[in-house]
Amino acid sequence: MAGANLSPIPHNSSRNAFPVVAGLAVALTLGAGTGVVAATRPGEPVAAPATPATVTVTAEAAPAPTVTVPAPPVTSGRTAVAPLADRFADGTYLVGTDIRAGSYRSPGPAPGGNGHCYWARLRPEGASKIVADQLTTGAARFTARKGEYVQVAGCEFTRA
Repeated sequence: MAGANLSPIPHNSSRNAFPVVAGLAVALTLGAGTGVVAATRPGEPVAAPATPATVTVTAEAAPAPTVTVPAPPVTSGRTAVAPLADRFADGTYLVGTDIRAGSYRSPGPAPGGNGHCYWARLRPEGASKIVADQLTTGAARFTARKGEYVQVAGCEFTRA
């Protein structure tokens, strides 16, 4: 090791490199700082694209047409009485108001029904309302009196 030079004395090339590296570092820092400032600094204002204005126009309504309505006919105040039915099917009827008093008959259950015919004469009031009734698969007959109700299901009756 007698011939080796281990002294820490720098060579000329090392001394000249320091100012170059330091200059590059300063230039890089200044360049980066300038870029940041330029990016955050507001530039010239740019006009936004113009949007068309919305205009609302209200149209005036045309005048309503004149309509002439004839007056209802003058009546005596009495209402016409509907004729009493001589033929009826399913439902409950007041004898003397909805149907006539008298005898009624049916040929039997209506086609397309359940195959049964039911009729009942009913009192207008009281605990036991059924005066008479019948459930049949054939012909049926009853006599209704004024003031009572008649209930029918599954068949059509005609005044006899």
